[in-house]
Amino acid sequence: MATSQASQNTISTQESMNIVFVGHVDHGKSTIVGRLLADTNSLPKGKLEALQADCARRGVPFEYAYLILSLIHI
Repeated sequence: MATSQASQNTISTQESMNIVFVGHVDHGKSTIVGRLLADTNSLPKGKLEALQADCARRGVPFEYAYLILSLIHI
């Protein structure tokens, strides 16, 4: 009994939520999702900094929408 009670205590109590973003092309869906991921620290460690450095190296401005594309290729 003690083992099952201990394992129940280690289960995350964080709730999840499903969200759908709907909009026309170029209305900022990927940008808002990328910004939400960055602002809530939901990205893999170092992902934002690596993408910002890659944009600087290429000479292109950083866009939060790029985060979505970079996560597809994990």
